Amino acid sequence: MATVVLTGFMGTGKTRVGQELARRFGRPFIDTDELIERTEGRPISEIFARQGEPYFRTVERRAVAQAVAAGDAVIATGGGAISDPENLARLKAAGPIVCLVASPEVILARTEAEGDIRPLLKAGSPRQRIRELLAERAPAYASADLTVDTSSRSVEEVVTEIGEFLRRQAPAAAASPAQAIETVTVDLRERSYPICIGAGTLDGLGTRLCDLHCAARVAVVTNPIVAEQYEARVIGSLRGAGFDPVIIQIPAGEEHKNLAWLTLLYDRFIDARLERRSAVIALGGGVIGDLAGFAAATFLRGLTFVQVPTTLVAQVDSSVGGKTGVNHAAGKNLIGAFYQPRLVWIDVQTLRTLPRRELLAGLAEVIKYGAILSPELFGLLEKNLDQVLALEDEIVVEIVRVCCALKAMVVGEDERETSGYREILNFGHTFGHAVEMLTEYRQFLHGEAVAIGMVCAARLSHERGHCSPAVADRLTRFIRHAGLPVAVPREITARQLALAIETDKKASGGTIKFVCLEDIGRTRFESLTAEEISHYAVH
Repeated sequence: MATVVLTGFMGTGKTRVGQELARRFGRPFIDTDELIERTEGRPISEIFARQGEPYFRTVERRAVAQAVAAGDAVIATGGGAISDPENLARLKAAGPIVCLVASPEVILARTEAEGDIRPLLKAGSPRQRIRELLAERAPAYASADLTVDTSSRSVEEVVTEIGEFLRRQAPAAAASPAQAIETVTVDLRERSYPICIGAGTLDGLGTRLCDLHCAARVAVVTNPIVAEQYEARVIGSLRGAGFDPVIIQIPAGEEHKNLAWLTLLYDRFIDARLERRSAVIALGGGVIGDLAGFAAATFLRGLTFVQVPTTLVAQVDSSVGGKTGVNHAAGKNLIGAFYQPRLVWIDVQTLRTLPRRELLAGLAEVIKYGAILSPELFGLLEKNLDQVLALEDEIVVEIVRVCCALKAMVVGEDERETSGYREILNFGHTFGHAVEMLTEYRQFLHGEAVAIGMVCAARLSHERGHCSPAVADRLTRFIRHAGLPVAVPREITARQLALAIETDKKASGGTIKFVCLEDIGRTRFESLTAEEISHYAVH
């Protein structure tokens, strides 16, 4: 081991883990916060109080450079250090970055136990401030090479996991650039799972599936369009790893995500003699993932489920988080279950065979993540839209990674929408689902409907005083610039929208917890009736 960098939010254990890691590997330990305090001759709280955060960040930049220059070491950085691009570049060049994470409740308890509410938590509610800072820093933390949750684990357990990771780095570093894989972890304690993102990595699926210790008999659920492009490669990869796959095809289209096709899927599972240790692999977009996932959740009381998303909307959104289900005549996804995959395997090069319309529909979900959680992602999209649409590997891997990291953060905090935080992901979906339903899932792709929904939501947010007209206009202009629809069809009336919204599964007690925009990257909830919401439809 040479240099390893530990980063993460305050209270995640960077100092104690770093000291033990340094002891085990015989390396010096450098804490950049301690380095700053020694250099300045005063505590960090005093620096913040007297000279403010901008001055502190300048001093921190010098401390990071000094720590890296020391050579082979274990470096622990302050929680916001890698949000600075200069720091991130310097630390990335020094060695692998390990991000330590913990739940907001654990972070607050640890900082309170230390008797030191840090400077950045003193404005307002510490718990709320923690949530805000975690969301703000999520894209930077997502750049880590390994993420380890410390909420309920001992220092020794965390250090052991990091040590095993470091020992695997030598062979991984020799991999060709085309096979390099970025990994984001969805932290759900014993049900945590990796999202593996790369370019040209589809043929590695079988080898990775071996890690799940499944039975040899596995089912690959796909549609004829995807099968034509990727069935041979996936089957070859699985057979090469010793699996005995059966292919099951479902017709393409949202209209087939229903109970009739679910029943057919069960029949095919029985015919294929799947067993409790068998795996179901969803190869395709959101429809395939939702349908195959619900079948996996309910057949034999639960089979191993693996997502191999081939559309942008599935790669950045629907394949992550465990929502599975089918549609009913009364509404979208009314029948379903939360059932997490064991693995999400993403090869961004599969996007090259997508029709342009489907690619743009997926881009709507990427825009959503920028709008609600990351102004940095939104700005990246505005600046690099041409490269994204040209499907340049590097930029596409990056936006998929950031979106997955943002969703993993939300899912890790509110897996089953019990606290309400996960409902932030519904931005644009209240209008979008209603539009899909009223057009019988035939006129718009899901992402197109969400794009319309975001524009409507931005208009509602502005007119109800939650955001400035500039914010609403910026989002609307970019959605239009990306080639996505921005208006509800004129033949749909406000009354029809209201009735459709009332049947949506998000309705509770006659009102909807509607996601409003305050700024790019910041939202708020407002409880509204279906009639109040439908008033802001854009025709």
